[in-house]
Amino acid sequence: MRILIVGAGAVGGYFGGRLALAGRDITFLVREQRAEDLRSGLHLRSPHGNVTLQPNLLTAAQLASAPQPFDVVLISTKAYSLTGAMQDFAPAVAPHTVIIPLLNGMRHLDDLSARFGAQQVLGGSVRIIGDVVDANTIEQRTDLGELTFGPRADVAGQSTRFDLQALHRELSAPGMVTLLVPDALVILWQKWWILASMNGICALSGGTLGQAASTPHGPQFCTGVLHECTSIAQSNGYPPQPHMLAEHQARLADLSSPLTTSMYRDMQRGFAVEADHIFGDLLQRANGVDAPRLHAAYVRLKVYESMRTAAHNA
Repeated sequence: MRILIVGAGAVGGYFGGRLALAGRDITFLVREQRAEDLRSGLHLRSPHGNVTLQPNLLTAAQLASAPQPFDVVLISTKAYSLTGAMQDFAPAVAPHTVIIPLLNGMRHLDDLSARFGAQQVLGGSVRIIGDVVDANTIEQRTDLGELTFGPRADVAGQSTRFDLQALHRELSAPGMVTLLVPDALVILWQKWWILASMNGICALSGGTLGQAASTPHGPQFCTGVLHECTSIAQSNGYPPQPHMLAEHQARLADLSSPLTTSMYRDMQRGFAVEADHIFGDLLQRANGVDAPRLHAAYVRLKVYESMRTAAHNA
């Protein structure tokens, strides 16, 4: 299978790099500057071992001038970059192409389905703690590296249209765990309530999970944010799995936890954030659930975005 990885950051670079090292036919679709960064090689720094590979690179201009179909398109951009990314990788999509977005939230599924048709868009998610540490180095900070994908329960016929077992084999490689699930929406909602609760706590408290929980009213605050997130998930037919809920409750109750989220770290560095995709869309799907803390987090992030835009335009 010919696989196009859209983006080569911490997610696309790591999982695409692992697949390329396993002999898969991998091409990275990247911006001109990113292509320049990676021409000397892509370095993966990981508990599984440090490796360097010479990636196959393709820019949007090259793909537009010579359209070529791919069997699989894995999208690893941030959600706020999806509109531009769809324009860039559209020449790679044929009627048989499987599109697997690895984005947070749910709105991206609607956008991709509207552009390419719902039948071609599976659900996907990743779990990894990593970052781009310099121009061509990606660091995986723990041994967690999990890619999950599967058909969507809201789209009939996906499980029979594609050879999902063959796709699972193709997307499996040493240094990563690949899971095929019967309904990807279960995984997407699970990740969404976990991510939204952690992002809400960090964004509103301005600190780590442990710092927030250590304040006089911190435990009630953290529990309240989590309850709003899980209540919205349940109102959409995807209640939290008991073992995942218990594990996450313990995480939020850890007074010594140094954990923050990538969104919070992006705020600290003045980068763009996924306010609309993590919080705005979640609140639109609230189905009457009262969520004052999530509204407050959304306001905080939108103010941050406004200040960031003003600073860039100054």
